[in-house]
Amino acid sequence: MYRTAAPVPETTRRSRLVRSPLGVARVVHRKFDGGDRRIDDEFSQRHFADLTKGYGVAVRPEVLVAGTTFTAMAQNLVAELDLGDDLVDLAMVAHSTPDLDCRLSAATYLSEELTNGPLVFALSDSGTCAPFTALELAGDYARRHGYHRALVLVLDQATLPYQIDGAAPAGNAGVAILLEDNGSLSVGHEIGVRSADLPGAVDAALGSLLGPDSAATVVVGAGIDPELVRHSGPVLVAEPGYPCTAAWSLLAAHGVDADPVVLIDHDPSTGDLGYCVVGGP
Repeated sequence: MYRTAAPVPETTRRSRLVRSPLGVARVVHRKFDGGDRRIDDEFSQRHFADLTKGYGVAVRPEVLVAGTTFTAMAQNLVAELDLGDDLVDLAMVAHSTPDLDCRLSAATYLSEELTNGPLVFALSDSGTCAPFTALELAGDYARRHGYHRALVLVLDQATLPYQIDGAAPAGNAGVAILLEDNGSLSVGHEIGVRSADLPGAVDAALGSLLGPDSAATVVVGAGIDPELVRHSGPVLVAEPGYPCTAAWSLLAAHGVDADPVVLIDHDPSTGDLGYCVVGGP
């Protein structure tokens, strides 16, 4: 039997950090312009009308035009990653914005495209911290089943055909993260982190990831005020408008063969805090 209780506010936070059996081997990033998948057909209009009517929001017919699906992004990212004969044991599609067209599935595409038909699924319950959830899950599966290689696709798409609170995503983008059973990766993921808790939570996360004199590069997502990062080394701030991919695009630009890189992000709408260190001892 499962039991739960209301969360208890913490004055002193202790991060929950897990060392993964998989390390980050390669990262590629790409932005996507335009797209050729239209969603102004009769089915799509009926679908979006049914989807929105129970939530007090309106369909925006002016944006029911061509866009880029997660499947199209996955095709391009897998090709750019150039897996060759590498077999993948597990693949995940991590996102916060919904896919463009419900009739297509990037996870189904990957299950057919990847050579050995690996376990594939999508996850989206962590908001902008979905990539951290995916990395943590990849490590869990590898530890339990002896997996040697996993692929995580992190995807954003900007065509949202209904009204939303706040700003819409700025564009379409994807990041492919290939994980292998070498290298070093430690991941932490906390839930229920309020904005008021964020200074202490960021301090605790960085303290668990880095030593006091570390000069490692720290990448913060748009959900983290860089002023909260008390660190003597470089601090890079992710581009706004790309909720899931922005921080990871900076990792792709930095590379994974250099010094350790810390990534940390917070989603104020879900309360998720994700953080990890790629590389290092």
